[in-house]
Amino acid sequence: MVLAAECGATSVVVKQALPRLRVPELWLAKRERAISEADALVLAATITPGAVPAVLDLDRDNCVLTIAAAPRGWSTWKSRLLAGDAEPAIASRLGSILGSWHRATFADEGVARRFADYEAFDQLRVDPFYRTVAHRHPELADAIDAAMTRMEETHVCLVHGDYSPKNVLVGDGVWVIDFEVAHFGDPAFDVAYMLNHLLLKLVHVPRSSPELELSANCFWNAYRTAVPAELAPELPYLLGHVGALMVARVDGKSPAEYLARPEQEIAREAGSRLLLERPQTLRAAIETVRRARV
Repeated sequence: MVLAAECGATSVVVKQALPRLRVPELWLAKRERAISEADALVLAATITPGAVPAVLDLDRDNCVLTIAAAPRGWSTWKSRLLAGDAEPAIASRLGSILGSWHRATFADEGVARRFADYEAFDQLRVDPFYRTVAHRHPELADAIDAAMTRMEETHVCLVHGDYSPKNVLVGDGVWVIDFEVAHFGDPAFDVAYMLNHLLLKLVHVPRSSPELELSANCFWNAYRTAVPAELAPELPYLLGHVGALMVARVDGKSPAEYLARPEQEIAREAGSRLLLERPQTLRAAIETVRRARV
């Protein structure tokens, strides 16, 4: 449940985590994710001041979080992308922000202890995306299981877990929101999740292909520049996750609502190829999407 409240010049957003998500399929998640979100927002604000909303209050008993609302006139990056405005500079900024979080929390034992709970991420990402697609597409199950197992065994830095255009607010600055599945885990997921969304927009808004392709490259290059070499995931592994997530946004528990049926077929084909072939470069991954569109 998300509510907005205003009093004079003060504008806030109040969020209460519910035990069941409002989607057609049964999808349960622990309510304590609101507490993890508050803690992650506070931590992120110390690393990248101005890149997240301020935490104003947390009711731990009722799992209610109050944060500052974005200024009037701000919009989600998702809405801008769907309108054909890719804005590569925003992609670059997001790569830098994400890289800063991953670098600052890399191998940090205190952060590892605080965000050791993997359950909400499993409930809201691993199960509805990876396990669901593996069940519905047996031909992809082995590749998905391999990627999922490695991800579950990797715990090296703070992971946002929902790093996507819908959780980016843009105005005269950039805010990242919705940290409710934040955990200490595999940085490849955050990078793959954003690239997945940019490639899905490539399917849906082909007229913006040059800008979207540039955005994907800007995001990856900015991220790679911001993290030490040992933290940047190797591309075949990363792009395998991108493929799994593309298929998941068609056949998982939370399909991308903007994809028409022909676009779903393209995303499914391109995602399956990425998952099974695991290209060596981002350029090759983009070319895989281009071929699927023909």
